Amino acid sequence: MTTSPKPWASGPYALIATPRSLLNGKPESPASRNATEMALIHNIILRGLNSILLIAPHIPSPSTSTASYSLPQDVINFLTYCQCFSTVLRSHHAAEESVYFPLLESMISKSEFKGTADKNHDEHESFLKGLAAFDTCVNGILEYKEEWRGGKLVEKVEGFAGDLHRHLVHEVEVLVSLEADPTIDWIALGRAMADASKKSADRVKEVPFLITNSDVTYEGGIHGARFPPFPWFVHEIFRWIYVPKLKGAWMFSSCDDYGVPRELPFVGQGEA
Repeated sequence: MTTSPKPWASGPYALIATPRSLLNGKPESPASRNATEMALIHNIILRGLNSILLIAPHIPSPSTSTASYSLPQDVINFLTYCQCFSTVLRSHHAAEESVYFPLLESMISKSEFKGTADKNHDEHESFLKGLAAFDTCVNGILEYKEEWRGGKLVEKVEGFAGDLHRHLVHEVEVLVSLEADPTIDWIALGRAMADASKKSADRVKEVPFLITNSDVTYEGGIHGARFPPFPWFVHEIFRWIYVPKLKGAWMFSSCDDYGVPRELPFVGQGEA
């Protein structure tokens, strides 16, 4: 008798195929590289989203029959992971709205592409209300204003996940289409986004989340041994100094601290 493999963070919301994976040995243009790096970041967000959806229903609810109700450490760690997911998502979109898309809009010359930044902003707005409700739920449980129920958290995630997924997919498609505009300086654009992200990223909450949801094996490992693409020694600094600070949270990540996929905890144990 064979057993089915446990669900992993490649679903239920599908990951995004990168433009790089479709080159078939052809040289990569700066536009394609920008779109690919955006897809890789978006896939990290999606692995975080998927891991939360897959794990939450299986973490047992603590007994409320005693006066000394307290959250188990696994629940606290998982909710911390949820907070880090939201922090990464909000930080990424803040950098897009303050740096990347305004600069991109200023470079666009073709009339059919004008208004790209405004349309992107509208897509962000489509899921922010649901994300705020998710944040309120997570914080409320940690502050003992609400009881832990994995099913309720899943409901909050589903309240914004569809709009978020559509946006993350569409944004990459938009960048691919913009390769047709010859006045866009993709190298300057990518550098500006990278600089903004490095300056604003939280070293304890955000960078470890990115590292432990990166999947360096994705699409046959064509994207390099590390993502984000730090020099090896910077990656080791994060592994040894910053990842351990919230070690309990990263047990729920889809990958280890080298970016290698691993089984998700609690999944397959039956719904709590």
